[in-house]
Amino acid sequence: MAKPLNLLLGIHHHQPVGNFDKVFAEAFRKCYKPFLDLLEKYPDVKISLHHSGPLLDWALENEPDYLPKLVKLVKKGQIEIMGGGFYEPILPILKTDDAIGQIKMMQDFWKKHADFQPKGMWLAERVWEPSLASLLCDAGMKYTILDDEHFRHAGITDPTLLNYYTTERAGKTVAIFPSDQRLRYMIPFKQVDEVINHLLSLAAVAPGVGITYGDDGEKFGMWPGTHEWVIEKGWLDKFFSMLSENKDRIKTTTFSEFISENKPSNTIYLPTASYQEMLEWAMPADAIFRYRQAKEFLNKSGMWELASPFLRGGFFDNFLSKYPESNLMHKKMLYVSNKIDTAESKGIDIKEARKHLYKSQCNCAYWHGLFGGLYLNYLRHAIYENLLKAENILSKSSHADPVEYEIKDINFDQVNEIIVRTKKFQVLILPKNGGSIAELSYRPANFNLQNTLARRFEAYHRPVVHNENQGNNGISSIHDINKDLSLLGEKLIYDDHPAFSLLDCILPSDTNWKDARYNLNEKLVDFANLNYDLIKQDCNKNHANFTLESHGSINSKDKATILKTYKFSDNMLVVDYAITHTGEHPEKYLFATEINLSLLAGNDPHRYYKLETNQKQDKLSLDSKRSLNETAQIELVDEYFGFKLKITTEPMASWVWWPVETVSQSEKGFDHIYQGSKIWINWNADLTNNSKANFSIGFSLEPL
Repeated sequence: MAKPLNLLLGIHHHQPVGNFDKVFAEAFRKCYKPFLDLLEKYPDVKISLHHSGPLLDWALENEPDYLPKLVKLVKKGQIEIMGGGFYEPILPILKTDDAIGQIKMMQDFWKKHADFQPKGMWLAERVWEPSLASLLCDAGMKYTILDDEHFRHAGITDPTLLNYYTTERAGKTVAIFPSDQRLRYMIPFKQVDEVINHLLSLAAVAPGVGITYGDDGEKFGMWPGTHEWVIEKGWLDKFFSMLSENKDRIKTTTFSEFISENKPSNTIYLPTASYQEMLEWAMPADAIFRYRQAKEFLNKSGMWELASPFLRGGFFDNFLSKYPESNLMHKKMLYVSNKIDTAESKGIDIKEARKHLYKSQCNCAYWHGLFGGLYLNYLRHAIYENLLKAENILSKSSHADPVEYEIKDINFDQVNEIIVRTKKFQVLILPKNGGSIAELSYRPANFNLQNTLARRFEAYHRPVVHNENQGNNGISSIHDINKDLSLLGEKLIYDDHPAFSLLDCILPSDTNWKDARYNLNEKLVDFANLNYDLIKQDCNKNHANFTLESHGSINSKDKATILKTYKFSDNMLVVDYAITHTGEHPEKYLFATEINLSLLAGNDPHRYYKLETNQKQDKLSLDSKRSLNETAQIELVDEYFGFKLKITTEPMASWVWWPVETVSQSEKGFDHIYQGSKIWINWNADLTNNSKANFSIGFSLEPL
């Protein structure tokens, strides 16, 4: 009798740090628990299963029966647990010690809760770099799963990739299983009979070989339409049933079992890669269009299958240049990691701080593709929240002064940034980016009010029509669902710089603010895109003052100079401006500065603007549009986190604000997401007769 085909099922369950409790609860109810319940019914079916750390943390708190059932199936040998980075980081963008620490954290979890030591691991987003071979080996990992796409990029042309390969770096080896693309597209979207027949046909021509299916567990109940299809209509039940019925010809096995019984097919060296869609998403929008044009040309020429292994997009690190907001989080994460290492070298207990650091490394908020990712402000908030918690722990351990500062290139852009910490504030100033504020955090609440996202053009803002695969043959994958662009309309507005704060400009005195939310195109001098030089500092343990200077041309003969002085004390930040005009055409202008702030929700009765007008208090939602004249103060209030930001001006200023919404794609269509509120503060600047104009803005953060 011929040997059966070995089917290796690798399932990956994950929800990101910072996701809502209701999403975790829905995922367990609609997907993870039904999957485990159905698997238990079919003891002949074996799988390898990975859960990310956020899911494991949540299950311990909220699903007391889930882990015991999972452990029971592990001890029966029906499930092999796959490890991984505990909080699902992209390993190559971490420091090596952090990457290994994340893997060890997952190993320790399963040793404690199941007396099981994972031998292999799920690699987040299948982001591979050759150096990972030695890293995984050093972390005790014997295998991982990558897409067959990775192997195609290495020049492997076999139509179906079977068994497993080994790779090495500096003599340190790891086994790699190629996940079959056809199976990934079939399961669970095609009829069960079609999937089983495909496997049986492979078993007939290649008995005894192994074929790998490795993909997201959310396909089995959380993706649009899949709960009804997979669970309610019985797709998964039938799949497990037919695998059991055909166990003599299709043997489900775990990766460790297969390695113990089979030699590798060969040694291979894979290039930096991920799955095809990820490589496309990582590129700038214009590059995506060119890539798609080339792909379309090759498709029409009948050459795509032949050429596709040699035509690919970017790689994961490109997200850090595509999205400055992602790069900012990433570099702050590295900065905090280094601070933790320094504290550890001094004998300080850093265990809790390192856990928060690891949480901040969860990959989802650092990139954007089909799912919201970076566009979801609450995921970015979770990154900053954990980084601030880690820093606060270190500050308590070191007995910090009332005011601390660093002048350091934390962004690795060859220009020093300014970091200031007081008991209440944490502020990051970017001289290179208009002398702007890129972080404004209220430390007692671990809340970064500067957590905003610029509106930018994305490739999917141009319509693409897919041929949906529906009907009797199955359901559509989320990659094939058509998305309606007709409702986007005026939402498609784009910024020409990151949404930081205190981005300065000089405007004509008759500027019309009515349509300013579509961008001010009449700036005479836009300092937002100019460098500021640090020309003076005056700092001690109780205050820190920094004076920045920049120059801009109003026209060919007239120039403007701005001196911007940041003054920090324990509970206050004051920014003084001195604007000077030199040239032949002195005039009256408007001086304006742009502020972008977010309290996470635009239309929430517990988050609002508070104004003092006509001896009464007005509350306005953060998604309101408003203009005020001759006003000295507004407040932004967050009752959930228990603080308010008071912004004051001297002299009184005019104010204009409106909400900033982005348009991003998701698995269901397009999302209009409130990213923050854009506030313009402006004054009449009389720069006639080479005079100097002086203005001041104060920021104070206070508990409610």
